[in-house]
Amino acid sequence: MRATASLLSAATLVTLAGAVTWGADATSAGRREAQAALKEFGGLVGDWRGSAQVERGKTKGAWQEDASWAWKLTADSAALEGKITRGKYLKSLLVKPGDKAHTYTAEAVLPDGTTRSFSGKAAAKKALLLTADQAGGDGVKRITLTPLHDTRLLLLLEGQDLDKDFTRLGEVGYTRKGVAFAAGESGPVCIVTEGRGTMPVSYKGKTYYVCCSGCKDLFNENPEAILAEAAEREKAKKK
Repeated sequence: MRATASLLSAATLVTLAGAVTWGADATSAGRREAQAALKEFGGLVGDWRGSAQVERGKTKGAWQEDASWAWKLTADSAALEGKITRGKYLKSLLVKPGDKAHTYTAEAVLPDGTTRSFSGKAAAKKALLLTADQAGGDGVKRITLTPLHDTRLLLLLEGQDLDKDFTRLGEVGYTRKGVAFAAGESGPVCIVTEGRGTMPVSYKGKTYYVCCSGCKDLFNENPEAILAEAAEREKAKKK
């Protein structure tokens, strides 16, 4: 009886271990899927210096602001978060994949600390067009993020009048801070997202690179899993 009980206990442990492993794989798959859906906007990651104008070519009402974009990753989710310093209309913006391909949702924190939900899709020229879920009201009601190239980004901010027509509040022209890759120049690649590798991380005496603090935290939490994912990506590319 004692031997039988031991065998049953061993079998139970194996089953539970398998269930835990399967559960971890399932949550990781959810994060990888969300990460892949956001990859086309991964170039946002980094620090940006912004110059804004209400009307192009006119200095009246102009202002300066800075933005810092990073991946926000957990075991089962992925998002891109922009934190804006001195922002006139936005304090931060958290972008996640929507339910359908090439659709997105966003949670904005406004300068007064209140939040506003947006949703939208990828538009022409790889622009991200996000519209407030509730029409009317003050402040920003539509956001258009347009990456021009690796070092330039446009952020168009629009309000909404009583007739529900969108009106221009201002446009921020962002320039990436620091030295960017020149066309055709190679450099370190983020082991997590395949973006621009700017931060070194180490594991078992070997150095890898990540693009932001979010990727660094995820790597340090489970480097073996991240390295396995990277190996899978490289294997898929060779097929």
